[in-house]
Amino acid sequence: MSTPRLLILTAARMREADAATTTAGTPVATLMERAGAGAALAIERRYGRVHGWRVAVVAGKGNNGGDGRVVGRLLAQRGARVAIHAIEDGAIDLAPELDLVVDALLGTGSRGALAAPYAAAITAIAVARARGARVVALDLPSGLDADTGRLLSANGPAVTADLSVAFAHLKPVHVLAAGRGRCGAIEVVDIGVEPADGGAADPELSTEAMIAALLPRRAIDAHKGACGHVLVVGGSVGLTGAVTLASTAALRAGAGLVTAGVPASVNDALEATMIEPMTWPLPESPERALSEAAASMVLARAAQVQVVAIGPGLSRAPAAAALARCVVASSPAPLVLDADGLNAFAGRADELARRMPGAALVVTPHVGEMARLTGLDVETIERERLTLPARMAHIWNAVVVLKGAPTVIASPDGRTAVNATGNPGLATAGSGDVLTGILAGLVAQGLVPYDAARAATYVHGLAADIAHACVGTLALVAGDVTAALPQALCRLQTAGARSELIPLPQTRIAPAPADGSRSQ
Repeated sequence: MSTPRLLILTAARMREADAATTTAGTPVATLMERAGAGAALAIERRYGRVHGWRVAVVAGKGNNGGDGRVVGRLLAQRGARVAIHAIEDGAIDLAPELDLVVDALLGTGSRGALAAPYAAAITAIAVARARGARVVALDLPSGLDADTGRLLSANGPAVTADLSVAFAHLKPVHVLAAGRGRCGAIEVVDIGVEPADGGAADPELSTEAMIAALLPRRAIDAHKGACGHVLVVGGSVGLTGAVTLASTAALRAGAGLVTAGVPASVNDALEATMIEPMTWPLPESPERALSEAAASMVLARAAQVQVVAIGPGLSRAPAAAALARCVVASSPAPLVLDADGLNAFAGRADELARRMPGAALVVTPHVGEMARLTGLDVETIERERLTLPARMAHIWNAVVVLKGAPTVIASPDGRTAVNATGNPGLATAGSGDVLTGILAGLVAQGLVPYDAARAATYVHGLAADIAHACVGTLALVAGDVTAALPQALCRLQTAGARSELIPLPQTRIAPAPADGSRSQ
């Protein structure tokens, strides 16, 4: 069975898809019936039978309101006591004792400041939720911008939903940090609306089943040499932990061999710290960072390994930065560039594209590093989180992993993936080094860079989620993520036997019956 793609469509792209569907002969009324039926099913899947429930549907004037009326009718057929509160009828006065409120006020096309009646209706929904009613948002919580997840009105109200039922496809509001927290659990209902071009250029959410299918499988006669050799280049005085984290994570991700190339004066310390990875002392600068004199040695070794990860703990010493630029320009092996390896290209990112022909590159900047590479301010980068990585991937001819909430992965050919795992506990020193190691380990085992980047970010976030369940947000450290990698990989290796998709925490995709009937 093929894995459904979870596309993330902007409001404009959804309008195009809707128009293509109706032009092809599907009436708007049919789409509303499918959406309403899917939402009603999603409500029952999450909360059980609604017979006897007191339900309020708060409906706007547009198609979203029409969807809400269908939901209300179907829930009434299931025995719920449903009241429709239409925005055009005046002030919304919700009963003090409700089991469920359906937010059908505003859809994906809402722009600009909220009109007073809508603001008042959203406030009424908030009061009902505070009294204990569950809130289900149709498509997205009203008061939020579909494309940014931000408030439509500055400091204005917005619905906080317990469940959001996304119609046809996810929207940026469902994955961007600004809006995701208000969406609650998310279900994607197939209503038969698809982009005319197949959505090739639209971001796609990584799912458990998708990532499980990417992971390498070892042959029964596998040996360490067949599982790939990773060369990690970095480290400096005071920053040896970064190399340790990256090297250990590469092994945990399945690499057969890992060698850490480090300044000679810190080599002994690393030998005492790391058991499984090998160490390799290299020429160093007076700052006890790697010297540019090490470049020829690293390049010679690069011809003998499957991937080079450069940057963890490298330092911003000028000689170390020069080494990084030399290795990126001339390495015959695929490269994963992170941390101070990225900082070596601040103000000179155009050099990233000037590499040996055919040499693959993956760059993994967080927002601050992306700002130094591009010259853009942080606000712009966050506003363009879903689109900027693909632009830079094309310019640099590299896979770009823009870390953050959410992490976005882009290929030079325009494909973009959005990661679905991880938690705020990852905001800790060293977590990026662990990701670098996982990514390098997967490239070493034969995954192409874009697939390795998608898989590594998902595995990294999943391991963090597993660790988070044990230690919580504040106490989580990078080593906890590495320690949880076996559990994360084990879960994914057995995921193929499960049919249910969980693309976001407490999120699923489910088709709606085409005729609006209730499935048995």
